[in-house]
Amino acid sequence: MIVTCNVCGTANQIDPEHIRGETAQLQCVSCKSRITISREGKTLRQDPPKGKGKDRGDEKTSDSAAGGRFPAEPSAHKKGFGLRGKMFFLFVVIPICLFIGASFLYLNAMGSLSGLITQESSQLVTKAAEMAVADKARAVAREAKLYLQTHPNLKREDFNKDPQFKEIAVQKIGQTGYTLLVSREDAKGQSFMWVHPRADLVGIDIIAAMKKTLGPDYERWYKVQGKEYEVGGYYLWIDKQEKYVYTAPIAGTDFNIAATAYLPEFTSPMQALEVRAKGVTAQATRNTILVLAITAILIALSVVVYSYKLSGRLRALAEAADRISVGNLDAEIKETKAKDEIGDLTSALSRMQTSIRLAIRRLRERR
Repeated sequence: MIVTCNVCGTANQIDPEHIRGETAQLQCVSCKSRITISREGKTLRQDPPKGKGKDRGDEKTSDSAAGGRFPAEPSAHKKGFGLRGKMFFLFVVIPICLFIGASFLYLNAMGSLSGLITQESSQLVTKAAEMAVADKARAVAREAKLYLQTHPNLKREDFNKDPQFKEIAVQKIGQTGYTLLVSREDAKGQSFMWVHPRADLVGIDIIAAMKKTLGPDYERWYKVQGKEYEVGGYYLWIDKQEKYVYTAPIAGTDFNIAATAYLPEFTSPMQALEVRAKGVTAQATRNTILVLAITAILIALSVVVYSYKLSGRLRALAEAADRISVGNLDAEIKETKAKDEIGDLTSALSRMQTSIRLAIRRLRERR
């Protein structure tokens, strides 16, 4: 049912099924006048809006196929999450979150792997250095045994004076390490040094001397002083650095060969490698973050620019369609050279506008 507004002449459509009683009220979509109609669609009363009269009838729009009037303005639509926002969320926020997550896992795995490799390598090098010190002690003990067997008359007081035996008993380990010959602890709790790089230390009770020198750290040193068996371990020297000592007995005698060295001399290259590995990991982290930031910026700019153009083209088409829907058949539809779906939509809307014009013209010619 079509109800014509007496104020502005707009044709308003109402479904007869919505008329429940003898009369019904509706509001003109154009001038907002309140119209009271009968069940048959006859206008019984019309109340124009306050401050507005019949001057609203001057607003003209294009004729419809039925010869009535359409609303002068397109109906308002509720604003939602726009295409630009959706594209930004789908193609910027989600990918960047995935990139960040993947980069975090990658960097974490790389850091763990680097730490594991350097830690394991350091432990292997330390173990190899300990074995090297132990092997040196055993080798010197075997050489000393052979020399003593071939020189049965050599007295312990003359060990350090015999150049050949001293050369056998005192051998260099690394840069500062060395071997020495000591007698095993006797019943009195004494153990004497008989061959040492320093001649002034020969003949002194090493147990008493170390107890005085090391103080509270003496027990650690004492635990690694062997008797008839091999033993090795660490102790804290007076320079507050850890030293490793391994004691091997000279079979058939009451003497031991003690080999001592600073293990950092062997592990320092590995420590330098660990520092380098940490530096490489840190640099890789910085590079990854930089690449991630540049990627995020490029993606964001690309999506923003493209979505701005795309949403602008779609908005222009929507506005043109809205104007056509209210009877403005002269609405301008900008031509586009795009060969995508937007171009197809533009062409279709333009054809629809032309078809409506032709249909209206044919209806007018039939009158």
